[in-house]
Formats: sequence, C-alpha cells, structure tokens
Amino acid sequence: MGLFFIYSLKVALCLTAFYLVYKLLLSRETFFGFNRAVLLAVIGLSLLLPLVHFSMESAPAGVAGFVVVEDMIVHAVADGTESFVLTAAQAAFIVYVLGVLFFACRWVWSLVSLYRLMRGGRVVDSSGGIRTIVVDGDVSPFSWMGNIVISAKDYAGDPRYILTHERAHIYGRHSADIMLCDALIVFQWFNPSAWLLKAELQNLHEYEADSAVLSSGADAATYQLMLIRKAVGDKLFTMANNLNQCSLKKRITMMMKKKSNPWRRVRTLLVAPVAAVAVVAFATPKAESLGNEIMNESDALVSAVMPAGGTPSVQAPQVAAAAGANAATGIAGEARQAAVTTGNNSLDGGDDDKVYNTVEEMPEFPGGQNALMRWLADNLKYPKEAAEDGIQGRVVVKFVIDRNGNVTNPTVARSVCDALDAEALRIVRSMPKWTPGKQDGKCVAVEYSLPVAFRIDGGKNGTGIDILNRYDLPKNGRLHMSGNMLYVVDGKQVDDIKNYNLDDIESIEVNKDKETIAKYGDAAKNGVIYVTTKKK
Repeated sequence: MGLFFIYSLKVALCLTAFYLVYKLLLSRETFFGFNRAVLLAVIGLSLLLPLVHFSMESAPAGVAGFVVVEDMIVHAVADGTESFVLTAAQAAFIVYVLGVLFFACRWVWSLVSLYRLMRGGRVVDSSGGIRTIVVDGDVSPFSWMGNIVISAKDYAGDPRYILTHERAHIYGRHSADIMLCDALIVFQWFNPSAWLLKAELQNLHEYEADSAVLSSGADAATYQLMLIRKAVGDKLFTMANNLNQCSLKKRITMMMKKKSNPWRRVRTLLVAPVAAVAVVAFATPKAESLGNEIMNESDALVSAVMPAGGTPSVQAPQVAAAAGANAATGIAGEARQAAVTTGNNSLDGGDDDKVYNTVEEMPEFPGGQNALMRWLADNLKYPKEAAEDGIQGRVVVKFVIDRNGNVTNPTVARSVCDALDAEALRIVRSMPKWTPGKQDGKCVAVEYSLPVAFRIDGGKNGTGIDILNRYDLPKNGRLHMSGNMLYVVDGKQVDDIKNYNLDDIESIEVNKDKETIAKYGDAAKNGVIYVTTKKK
C-alpha cells in the first residue's frame, strides 16, 4: 500500500501539470469534443506515466551484489511496553487511506441516493432506449446513463429543450466521464487538480449539450431564457449531468462565441514536453525514497537503532537468510534473502577497468562474514543531529571492491538526509581491505550495494542513548526470541528461551554457517542461537 501511496502522489503531480497546460491553452476554445478528448487523455497519461521506468544510465545486465551477512539481527530490550513510533510518512499514509475511505463511501452513498430517486419516479417514455422518469419535488433536470430525470412541474410545461439537452448528454456518454472522474477523486481527493478537472469536463458536457440543442433548430434567445429560469433549481447530484451544472454565464458566452480556429488544436503538442519531464522525473531513484519509508525496512542489511526512554538496544547487521519475525520486546530475529544473478555481469570499461556485479569468487571481508557483522555493529553510529530531529530512513551506498581489495568509489544511491548519508558513507570508507573477488582466476573489481537502515525506537526522546556493542545486554528483563530458529543453551537444544533471565546470561551468539547446518540439520536452516549462561 505504501507504493500505491507514492504512485498516487506521482499521479497528482501529472494531473496538476497537465491541467495547467490545458487551462492556459485550450479552456477558452470552442472545439468542445476535442477538449473533452484531451482531458480524458490527460487522465489516462497521468495514470500511466508514473508506471514508466527506465534507467538514466547504461545499466549492466547483472544485478549489483549486496553485502551478505549470514547472521541474525539481535535486538535486546528490557521488559515493558515499547512505544510505537509513527513517522511523518506513515501519518500521511494513514490520513490518505482515511480520505480514500471517506470519499469512496460518499460516492457509493450518492449512487444509492440517485437510484432511489429514480426508482421513486414514474417512467413516462422509453423510446430510443432512453427512459424519461418524472419525479415529484423541485428537482433540476438531469441525466444519468440512459435515464432522464425531470420534475413533474417541468414535464407539465414545455420540456422539448430540456429533453433535447439531456438526450445530448446520454448520446455523448457523459455519465461515463463523470464516473471516471469520481473514481479518480476517490484516490486523488487531496489533489485540487482532480476536482478542477472534473469541473472542466462537466463544463464541456454542458457546452456540447447546448450546442446540440441549438443545432436542433432551437431559438438561442428562447433557450437562454429557459436556462435562466432553471438556474434557480437545486442540484442534488453532482455526479449526474444537471441542466444547470455549469456556470450560466460561461454557457451563454460559449453559445455566442465565434468558433475557434482549428489550428489552435496544435497547442496540445505542448503536452509532449510535460510528459517527457514527468517520465524523466519518475525514472530517478529518489522518487522512491518516501515509499521505502512507508514500507518495512527489513531489507536493509545494516541497521542502526537509537532507543528511547533509557532502554538499551542492540542492533547487528541484517542477514541474507530465510525470513524470521519481528518482536516489539525481547530479542527478535529479522532476515532477508539476498539474490545473486548470473550471466553477463560486468559494467562498461576495458579489461583492466571492468567492474563486475557477480564473479566466481566474491570479495571477502577480513575474517569472513561474522567478522564483517561484528565490525559493522561496533562502528555504525546514529548521528546526533539526525536523532535529535527524529530523522529516520534507509540509505543505500554503492561502492566497488577493486582488484587490490580496496573499498573505492562509495556513493549514495538512495539518500535520506545529509547526516545519515554521511554516516553511511563513513562506515563504508572506513572499511579495511577486503580479499578481492576473482573471475577466471584473476583479481577483478566488484560492485556492491549496502543498505543501511536508521531507526529511532520510541521517537525523539531516545537521543541520549548510544548504540551499544552487539554483545551488550540490558541490565534486567527476560529473554525472548521470535522466529523459527534453533536454540542451544550451554550446549543443549531447548524449545524456548523466554524463561531465561537476562541477568543469568553471559553471552549470545548467532550462527548460520555450513558447519552449523551440517551439525544440526534442517532444524538449523534459519539459524542457531547459542546462549551461554553465567556459572553459579
């Protein structure tokens, strides 16, 4: 749903840009049918363009490798209730969903009320597949789909012009346009352009219907006088095509206006550069940053947590393993599967400068993956200024392990703020030399991406707490683990460890290497938690 929220924001930007172009260039012209087609095309383009994605750079066929840390996240907190953190992005998403629900219910209620009104009337004519329904009360004439609704008073008078006008709405399928606009407004309720676009379409509908009445041989002055008399009626259903829906002054002006030069339609070509700008804007990675704030950040391979309320917290790098479970309290295991692709896996460049995505032997951190995990956990800091401002998010850093094992060219591929970006770059730049990757027996450069998630547990009040060492534990509280992992306490397998008091624990270690799986079998496929208790 978070991604749909971002999609809705992109649609809103497109609608606004295209509506402004239409309003400036075409809204005063008299080719009503063409303008209507343009507005419908605007809706279609606004819905489709945010779905268009292409790379702004020459992309490799392979996928850049991730730093894979084969271990579980360890997150320890004391007993008690952890406060829920609501980010600005999540709050905006909740407001958006509530708005969607409200306007969806409002739309459904309007449809129900409309059909109830039509069912309460009597059908006096059904020729040509169009039903004319007469209802009691002072209701302004309107049409909906294949139905014309008119008050008994208007029908008893001279309804020729009214019926001709409403039949023009039906023949033009104007109700379908209104349904489309109403559906759009349900999801774009926050966007003034969506409401204004519907109003423009309704104006065009009235212009087309007025033109049809005059083309039928009606006297313009007599018809305009009838419109003035009917302008005082109530408009009960904004979704229907009311006779007096549009501004009367605008309609009379359009009736009297000289036909526009058809060549002015060429102005619509200016929509092309607006569409091009939209496509380019939506192709950039930063357009997705808000969506990643709303979505679960469990795909980050390294997480820094700033706890609140004086409760110590431990957060080790995330893993490439089977999915585990999160827990509000206790020690929670989180996991993610890191995918590696094969095939044409090199970036552009000569043989000496070639940078690979995947190779036969991937680069290795000194001491292996467990050492990398410990090094990251010990060195990753939460920037004080970001914590004080309550800034959270995920930074993605790309870098290259060159042929000599040096970490080179670190760049921020996805940004959150300057402070968090700088910390993510610092952690990468400070890495020691790696064992370089090899392809065909030769040392080669390999590109990596490292997602680093920064979260604040409990909100902004946690700014006074430092990130603790991976093996530090709270002073009190009980131990609890979520997820399908194997527990080994003092060398013995146990079913659960929730009854162990943290005061009695000396150390916790998490492993998921080949030796561990070979030793314990399938029970260890999601990782093994080794707990060593204090000797009494």
